[in-house]
Amino acid sequence: MNSRMISTTAILFVALFSTPASSQVKPNTRPVPAAAPVPPTPIVDDLTAARNATDTFLKGVKIADLPEGKEMLLGVQWITGEADFGQNFYERPKYTVATTVFEKLFDTDTPGVQGYKRLLDMNAVSKAGTPLIVRYIMIAYKDQHTNQWKVLGTDTDDGVDIDRQVAFFGQNLHDRTLSEQGSYLTYGEWLLRAGRIKEAREALTTALSSSTTSTEMLFGKPIDNGTYSDLHRLQINALLSVIDSITGVHKGVLSQPSSIAPR
Repeated sequence: MNSRMISTTAILFVALFSTPASSQVKPNTRPVPAAAPVPPTPIVDDLTAARNATDTFLKGVKIADLPEGKEMLLGVQWITGEADFGQNFYERPKYTVATTVFEKLFDTDTPGVQGYKRLLDMNAVSKAGTPLIVRYIMIAYKDQHTNQWKVLGTDTDDGVDIDRQVAFFGQNLHDRTLSEQGSYLTYGEWLLRAGRIKEAREALTTALSSSTTSTEMLFGKPIDNGTYSDLHRLQINALLSVIDSITGVHKGVLSQPSSIAPR
């Protein structure tokens, strides 16, 4: 083997085994960027949450003839389905503008449970198309199981003065022209709007076992002949279910009612 061949072989040997480490293929070690932090869910205070629920109700009233309006109302009403009969729980006037006069959270007779009251002035329209100025009140409570605020009832005119309504129906529980079932139902509803939850439960429980016809007769028949007794029972149970939800009582858990003392 001549010297030229030996030299060439040596050069190839050195070139093969002295390749710099930097020229070898390396895995991609570029750091993976960290995921963007998920912003925390904003905490909505009770006053704002209750206002939002009543705002949705008002929007639903405005377009109540449309499926979207019905859906809005269904989502924020405590009383729904067959129990929501006529104006028994909700006044839904046609209106153009609603201006809030005041709003507040109010305490109830049950620790830890507050209600929400909102009073508005409405530019309403009568069925005949006559412009009206209507005073409108809304009462809402929070579902302790879901934390969702819902509207219990709305009213106009005399119904704005809730304490007056409680006093009136409390003094007329034994009106001979009405069934006691209906009287105790109405009284219980107004007590609940007033935040007297324990008394409302007692009144509604009494209604379940009360007479479904009046004692006053007309042409040999009771003036209140029990036509609406099935509806009344449905509404009574709906309100008792509301009380369970706003006080955090689960189905099957009984609470002790208080004695009714109309005042």
